[in-house]
Amino acid sequence: APPAPPRRRPTSAPRAARPPTRRRHRRRPTAPVPGPDQWVVEIWIDPDWYAAQQPEDPMPSAGLPGLVVLRERSVLVGRPSVSRGIHPQVDCGADTGVSRRHCQLSTDGQRWWVEDLQSSNGTYVSPAGEPLPTDPIPAGQRRELADGDRVYLGAWTRLVVRKALPGEA
Repeated sequence: APPAPPRRRPTSAPRAARPPTRRRHRRRPTAPVPGPDQWVVEIWIDPDWYAAQQPEDPMPSAGLPGLVVLRERSVLVGRPSVSRGIHPQVDCGADTGVSRRHCQLSTDGQRWWVEDLQSSNGTYVSPAGEPLPTDPIPAGQRRELADGDRVYLGAWTRLVVRKALPGEA
């Protein structure tokens, strides 16, 4: 006699009638930042960048920057979305001009790079003290950040990656 077909567990509804399941993408931490230095990113509200972008949203009050300790070799910059499972380590959620997955910061422990992740409004880099940038970095290409470089994104957000001061990390 031929072998019996394998038994299948019954389901509550036929496959076609079941609602699609959403995969929850848990962010897997990358390797820690190598080397003895600890790093932070300052998140500024930049009135000059806001004026140049001419967005419809009102700008929040500028003040002291937010500070995020960079503990991983690669971090996502963007706006969170619970429904899409997006939880950026550098949260720029107040600025609606920032894409959910806007750009990626990565390091080898001594240098930092920024890469635009095909954001809607681009990622711009300019040295400190220079005029505001007008050309975004090409999507998908990493750009090394020099000491003091400013990263501009969205309607008013300016990021500065630097070594942490004592007590910051």
